[in-house]
Amino acid sequence: MSTKSPSLDAHVLSTTVGTGETTIAHTLGRVPEDAFITLKSANSNIYRGPTAWTSSNIYLQASVAATVTLLLF
Repeated sequence: MSTKSPSLDAHVLSTTVGTGETTIAHTLGRVPEDAFITLKSANSNIYRGPTAWTSSNIYLQASVAATVTLLLF
């Protein structure tokens, strides 16, 4: 039996996240479901800011400013 793999509609980007809410533009073309942090330059907790994500921006904050690579999907 074979199964078809669903395609992954995702976007990878690298950006700096500060300790205040940081606006991060993306080109996914829809509101992302979530984000995976694949790399970060510092020992920092990265979390959603209080602003709702949109089809063009996400909003993140960090416990310590860090450059991160994100996989948005």
